[in-house]
Amino acid sequence: ASPPPKAPASRRAGTGGPADGQFKNLATGGMETRSNGGNIKDELISRDSNAPGTLSMANTGQPNSGGSQFFMNVANNSFLDHFSPGQSKHPVFGKIISGYEICEAISKVPTRNDNPVTPVKMNSVTIKM
Repeated sequence: ASPPPKAPASRRAGTGGPADGQFKNLATGGMETRSNGGNIKDELISRDSNAPGTLSMANTGQPNSGGSQFFMNVANNSFLDHFSPGQSKHPVFGKIISGYEICEAISKVPTRNDNPVTPVKMNSVTIKM
């Protein structure tokens, strides 16, 4: 089981995902399957680059290993594009349309062992289709 979201110091924080099973794809209306620890198949359908201001699916670097985590690009990360050479593929699925300056500020907080020294909490995120 994953730790509660209010336990940012836990070594397992951010490692949990939804349980295996099925869910409805809101864009297509079709059913999708989560397997192998909540992973979904890669959705490599657009050629949007991992440019600043985009949202991209996090994964383990292996095919079909995304789950419930995403990252906000605040730099040009085109080497992560699924249509570029290399192994690690992270499909872009959205764009930050307001509050980008907050994302930039989050990217600059002091870190220790790749984690913020002071936890960063997102109180509200709105995704529009």
